[in-house]
Amino acid sequence: MLGSKSFLKFALPLLCFIFSSCVTQGRDFFSQLDWVKKGKTRQTDVKLILGDPQFVGSNDGTPAWTYGYYKYRLFSPSYTKEVKFYWNQDNTLQTWSFSSSFPDDIKGVSALPPKPAGDVTR
Repeated sequence: MLGSKSFLKFALPLLCFIFSSCVTQGRDFFSQLDWVKKGKTRQTDVKLILGDPQFVGSNDGTPAWTYGYYKYRLFSPSYTKEVKFYWNQDNTLQTWSFSSSFPDDIKGVSALPPKPAGDVTR
């Protein structure tokens, strides 16, 4: 049977590990995506910069690639970010979306000036 001192030597580090634990999935990537251009960016460009997609699928028949970074924590905020690319038949970019809950990304998006009416390029 373990004595109380032996138990504390074992239990205390284990509890510290559990309470500070963090699980990540995916590869982190830069949130700055100004290099992405509809109709111009190709699948090979994306693979060169971001590597192979984490998920592939389709949206109403349109091929889709997803890159994600997910940081889960047990007792503090968890964060996620994803970029999704939707492809034309000629392997050029049809459209894309980016979402993030990381504080730096939220600050960056909220710091952008409002888009002029009719501007759909951002």
